[in-house]
Amino acid sequence: MLFLVLQSPIEGFSDQFLTIHQVEHMTLDMIAPMLLMLAAPQAALLRGMPGWLRHKLVPGIMGNGAFHRTFATISQPIPASLVFVGTSDFWMIPRIHDASLRVPLIHDLWHVTLFASGLIFFFRLLDPRSVPLGAPLLARILMCFVAEMNFILFGFYLSAKSVVLYDAYGRMAPFWHISALGDERFGGLTMWIDGSTMIALGALIALYRIASHEDRTAGRRIALVGAKPVRGSEFHVGKRRNNRNLAFGLVGFVGFMLIGTMIAAVVYDHMTNHQADAAAFSQMRARTLNGPSAHEVRLTSKSPQSDKP
Repeated sequence: MLFLVLQSPIEGFSDQFLTIHQVEHMTLDMIAPMLLMLAAPQAALLRGMPGWLRHKLVPGIMGNGAFHRTFATISQPIPASLVFVGTSDFWMIPRIHDASLRVPLIHDLWHVTLFASGLIFFFRLLDPRSVPLGAPLLARILMCFVAEMNFILFGFYLSAKSVVLYDAYGRMAPFWHISALGDERFGGLTMWIDGSTMIALGALIALYRIASHEDRTAGRRIALVGAKPVRGSEFHVGKRRNNRNLAFGLVGFVGFMLIGTMIAAVVYDHMTNHQADAAAFSQMRARTLNGPSAHEVRLTSKSPQSDKP
C-alpha cells in the first residue's frame, strides 16, 4: 500500500492535483496505519529482527524512561486524537502546504509525520484490550468524533470556498481541463466524505475487536480456572451499564454526524446559490455598463419589425 502511493505515478500526479494528494495522504495517515494495527505486527517484527537488534537495541529504547513516558502520554485517547488531527491540519496551512510541494525534504517530513500520527491514533483506537490496558469505549467514540468533525468541517470549507488557497498546484490543470479551484473543491469533498467514512469504519472495527477480545478472554478463563459459564441473564445484568453507555455514545456520535452533515450541506447549498446569483448579477451589471454585445445587436437587427398604420 505504501509502495503504491509513494513509488507509483500517484506520487507524481499528487504534486499537480490536490485531489490526488488527498487520496495519497489518506492512505498514509489512515488506510496503511489501520491495516498495520489490524495485523498486530509487533510480535512478528520482533521475531524477524536480528538477535543483536532484538536483545540490545529494542530493550534499550523501550526500557528508556523518557521514551516510555512520552509514548504513554501521546498515545492516550485525547492526545492521540489531537496529534492526529493537528498534524493533518498543520500541513494544510497554505504557506506550509506550498513550501512542502516545492522542497522535497519538507515533503518527505510531511509523509513521515502523517504516517506516525496515524499509527499512534489507530494503535489506541483499535487496541482490542479492555480497561485498564486499553482505552475506555466512550474515549474511543470521542476519538472518532474529534477526527470525524475535523474532516467534515475542513473538507466542507475546502469544497465551499470561492478562492484558490494553494498556488503550488494547477501547473498541469489546463492540460487536464481542470481549474485550480475545482481541483481544491474536489479535494475538499475527498477529505469530507472519504476521510469521515474511514474513521467510521475504524470505529466499527474497534467495536468488533473489543467484543471478540472479551469473548476470547472469557473462554480462556473458563478453560483454565474451570469456572462455571455465566448464565445469559447474569451476563446481561453485569453488562447493562456498559451497554447503556455504548448505546448513548453511539446514538450521540451518529446524531452529531447527521446534524453536522446536514448543517454543512445547507450552508454549502446556500453558498453555492449565493455565488451563482452573484455571478449572474455581475454579468447583468457588466452588460448594463458596457451596452449590448455584438451578438445581441445582430439578433435585434434581424428581428422583424411590426408595421403600424
